[in-house]
Amino acid sequence: MQKTLVCLALVFFPFSAAHAQLKAYFVNVGQGDATYLELPNGGNVLIDGGPSGTPIYEFLKAKGVTKIDHVVLTHPHNDHYRGLKKVFAAFDVKNFYDTKAENIDAKGDNNLRELADLEPSCRTHFPEPGTNLDWDKHVTVKVLNSCTEPVLSRDNDVINNCSLVLRFYYNGHGILLTGDAEASVENAMMRIFKSGLQSTYLKVSHHGSRYSSTDKFLARVQPRVAIISVGADNTYGHPHKEALDRIKATGAKIFSTIFGTQDLVIPAPKRGVGLLVNGVPDLGDVIATEVPAFNMQERVETGVESEALEQLKALAN
Repeated sequence: MQKTLVCLALVFFPFSAAHAQLKAYFVNVGQGDATYLELPNGGNVLIDGGPSGTPIYEFLKAKGVTKIDHVVLTHPHNDHYRGLKKVFAAFDVKNFYDTKAENIDAKGDNNLRELADLEPSCRTHFPEPGTNLDWDKHVTVKVLNSCTEPVLSRDNDVINNCSLVLRFYYNGHGILLTGDAEASVENAMMRIFKSGLQSTYLKVSHHGSRYSSTDKFLARVQPRVAIISVGADNTYGHPHKEALDRIKATGAKIFSTIFGTQDLVIPAPKRGVGLLVNGVPDLGDVIATEVPAFNMQERVETGVESEALEQLKALAN
């Protein structure tokens, strides 16, 4: 009997350890957002899907995903919702989280909502700011912003400011995921949640737009790592230099999906494993991720010019 228990321990303990961490992937989907999280209890979360279905579909299939417990649409802009259509078509989705923002210049957002309604066994939720989502008993998932009353607008700023903002907190570290929320929402969250915004990891709002990531907000969040989800050839000039300078001033290390999917790990308590970013345990005091040589060479060979790439390259020097 004792020998049997030892064998069972060897089989199950490594499995438990592997699932006791919180892991987040900031997926390279071009000019858009898609964040995939693996929870300590084995559940999973997808926040936004990027501007097309292929990148997020290929990422999820490569990870062996067949079902997604929680899919979140932060707000109805096509660089966030289009990829989710493929997700609903290809995977078993259990829960869908949405705002009541209606982008009256778009049809695709409502197509997505129809897919969610048609998905077998999928429930749609409109979470209220200030509530905690019961996704994992060991992880606090707090809603910091959302539009839970109907908002109909064609104004991009209005739609951005309905972004569903979430903060994951596990083992003493926060991951703040901000959608495309702009400065007015950042100010409101500071007034309401105060020190509850502090997070080791910040998914920089609105792809590094100058209209987000204010000095006061960054001082409240105190990020050690900032991740910018952005496309190298975007027409918006994202990330803007003003935002990059403000983030740099905090001392946070900056990563970008321009250089591929970025990932981070928060280990389980007392596991004896440090925080990891892209598999590296020591963040050190470097401010910006160095540009990989092969990426730069590819840009030179193809003749692609990118303001976003140049901004990040300059920051790394």
